[in-house]
Amino acid sequence: MSQSNLYVDIGHSAVKWRTHDSEVFSESIDKFSEKSLPDNQSIWLSAVAHPQIVEAINMNFSDVEVVKTLSHFDSLTIAYKEPLDLGSDRFLAMLGALRHFPNRNLLIIDVGSALTIDVVNDSGEHQGGLIMPGLEAIRGSFAKFATNNQNLNSSSLQATTEEAWLSGTQKMLISSIKEQITGFEFEQPDGIVALTGGSVRSFISELPETVNYFDNLVLDGLESYSKSMG
Repeated sequence: MSQSNLYVDIGHSAVKWRTHDSEVFSESIDKFSEKSLPDNQSIWLSAVAHPQIVEAINMNFSDVEVVKTLSHFDSLTIAYKEPLDLGSDRFLAMLGALRHFPNRNLLIIDVGSALTIDVVNDSGEHQGGLIMPGLEAIRGSFAKFATNNQNLNSSSLQATTEEAWLSGTQKMLISSIKEQITGFEFEQPDGIVALTGGSVRSFISELPETVNYFDNLVLDGLESYSKSMG
């Protein structure tokens, strides 16, 4: 039986995977096992953390390609002088966005353990990016109010300290995203905003309608990379 491609994204808090035509599967780091992945697959993999998981996958699958950031690939040119300083997740998210929107000015926003923001111009040149704390980091940043609660509810005013902290930190995250979108769309009226990240669905209604949401741009980028490599 011939192998098919499986795309795997190992982040800080979760592992996500899919084939060309499947839904996106996800497991938290503490629950994931390489046995969760389907057999008989040629694996294209991005990992920004947890090398032990990469090692386990390498030991259990015969055909594994761990993708690293390149200074130039296909139509994308990275701004970093040292390309390996740029996480492969950001590199692949940009490739994924370019797959969907070639030759366009792009703002790529990935909402995960960290909030990452990258801009690519219509010639495929990466203009640089930003990294901010994700919701978990923000909610754990002040010892007096620190919580592991990652629920997304309302950003409105609250009448208890716990709820005020949850709503305030959520509003901080959403406001940061909105500010980046507003600034980008002012400078690039015809530009495209590509948004990805598991928690985004919970508050996407609070963002401009011009935003294009994708389940996982890193996996889209892995698929684009694999096709370009033949």
